[in-house]
Amino acid sequence: MEETPVAAPEPSTAASEKAGKKKKLPAHLAMIQKQQEELRKRMDDEARLAAEEQAKLEEEEKRSAEETKRREEQKALKKQKEKERIEQLKKEGKYMTKAQKEEKARNERKLQQMMAAGIKVGGLEGDGEGQDKKPKKVVYDSRKKGNKMQEKV
Repeated sequence: MEETPVAAPEPSTAASEKAGKKKKLPAHLAMIQKQQEELRKRMDDEARLAAEEQAKLEEEEKRSAEETKRREEQKALKKQKEKERIEQLKKEGKYMTKAQKEEKARNERKLQQMMAAGIKVGGLEGDGEGQDKKPKKVVYDSRKKGNKMQEKV
């Protein structure tokens, strides 16, 4: 609906001063003014609502960007800590790759199976019980030499 702005006739200043009252507008002009005022209010409300919606969208985008940035920073920090941990293990000589860890676990399982089957494993024969025993003394002379000497005497 297209409306052309119609200006209400202004009462003359002299007449309004004498009367002290506003001139009464014709009904059709009053109705047009009322419609224009309602239209102006509606347009203002729509503009205000659109501005609020735009502000909400911008705030949500800002919040989303901050959340994404925070996640990326956490991921980078976690990656850096893991890298430092690996470097420390490498310095200590304890770093093992995934394949090395799997190999170690496989060997450990085999060892446990062998021990459960009753097979004595060479490196682990003295586990627990042999630790109290002292190694045999090394003897540097042979008895054979000593026996020969005794025979000569």
